Amino acid sequence: MGFLKPHKPSDYPSTLLYILDETHITVTLSTALAILYTRNAHVVWFAIGALNSSLSAKLLKNLIRNPRPPPPDPSSSPSKIRPKRTYGMPSTHSTALTFYFIYLIPYVQYLSFPLSWLAGVGVSGYWVLGLWSRKQLGYHTWEQILGGALYGTLLALGWKWVYGMYPSIGTGIHGIVDGVWARVFG
Repeated sequence: MGFLKPHKPSDYPSTLLYILDETHITVTLSTALAILYTRNAHVVWFAIGALNSSLSAKLLKNLIRNPRPPPPDPSSSPSKIRPKRTYGMPSTHSTALTFYFIYLIPYVQYLSFPLSWLAGVGVSGYWVLGLWSRKQLGYHTWEQILGGALYGTLLALGWKWVYGMYPSIGTGIHGIVDGVWARVFG
């Protein structure tokens, strides 16, 4: 039995698709490590926004109730991946990955070369491949993927705008982070 899922890497058409199907684990772990390493209020605000993007996309799915594509014919595909049992519009993965991409890509410029170039290629590539994988795995239609990308874009731009317009958010979060850090590690 796989971690959090009843399938294993050999059930997938490729190792790349298995890795991309597990983006929720790698992205969540990376975000948690960034919070612990930086203890930065803006990183915490970003993480709250990313969580909001996933949860609100799931809520939208239940309101829109657009079905996922039908599962592929088992005889035409070697994949043993079980079809998802939730609705498809918008794609939660596409929403969250796009939130990360739109929010983070402008900050790549502040890294020194060649790290800025590598980070830009890495973030962009992970985003594109993540969206592509949702279609390749048969979880979503292109419309559902693009719907998630549009929703993630709007959320990221709005979330960043709110943080910039109300600096007291950062001050308040910083106080909470320092208080929690002192209790846990103090």
